[in-house]
Amino acid sequence: MTKERKRGRPRSFDETAILDKIMQVFWEQGYSATSLDQIAEATNLNRPSLYSAFGSKKDMYLKVINRFADMMQAHLAAAGDFDGSLKDRFEAILSAAIDLYTGQTGVSASRFGCLAISTLPAEAAQDTEFLNALNKVMGRMDRGFVRLILGSGDAPVHEDEANETARLFSVLLHGMSVRARAGEDPDELKSLIKSAVDRLLPDPAR
Repeated sequence: MTKERKRGRPRSFDETAILDKIMQVFWEQGYSATSLDQIAEATNLNRPSLYSAFGSKKDMYLKVINRFADMMQAHLAAAGDFDGSLKDRFEAILSAAIDLYTGQTGVSASRFGCLAISTLPAEAAQDTEFLNALNKVMGRMDRGFVRLILGSGDAPVHEDEANETARLFSVLLHGMSVRARAGEDPDELKSLIKSAVDRLLPDPAR
């Protein structure tokens, strides 16, 4: 009995690389302002190929949001992966976020801020899937900061206090994203970050 031949030809492109190109379009234009023609032009793929690989425009956008969240988490985790005080690690992580928001990393060379914070809020009020995606991204950031605070060993911290501090740092980064997209100087943003770390993580009493 002969084996059934697979239908269609294997894809001749790197799906991850194409998804990153789609990400850049959504990151710059936002969801509503992005057309499939723009995506096709940026990826050099026709619509049938895009639909086959990634689904609808909405599917593409949600995939891009998930990929960005994974990339950002890895980028920030690497920045804080060293032996140092909690303040030093937070400052390094937040500084790395500013680099990402202002186009100073390999992820993007443009000052688009945070992809999720820059583009999702405008869509979340009309679509529960987008709202869930936004909450998921913010929740990941909150939980990452909580783990960092509770695992630091700098000083005993109650979990409720860690949750509140983590959320304050997340809110701080959301504001930094808006300022980065508006073109504020990265050094000025990093100066604000340092000041915020000093205020939110005071030195433990000796």
